[in-house]
Amino acid sequence: MTEKLKQKLKMWAVCGVLILAAGVGVSKTVSVSNTVNGKELPIYSVETDEKKVALSFDAAWGDGYSGYKK
Repeated sequence: MTEKLKQKLKMWAVCGVLILAAGVGVSKTVSVSNTVNGKELPIYSVETDEKKVALSFDAAWGDGYSGYKK
C-alpha cells in the first residue's frame, strides 16, 4: 500500500468519525414530565397513532442496595 493511499484512508476515516459524531449530537430528544400537587409522576403511556417504542431505565432506584457508600 502506498503512502498516498494510506493518507487518503486516514482522511476518510477521520471524516467518517466526524460525521458520526455530528449525527449523535444532532439526535432528537424530547423531555416530558408529569406533576400532580408538585410531585413528579412517571408517564406510563401516551395515545398516539404512530408506532413508536420508548425505553428508559431508572438508575437511581435501589441505590441503597448497590453496595456504594458515599
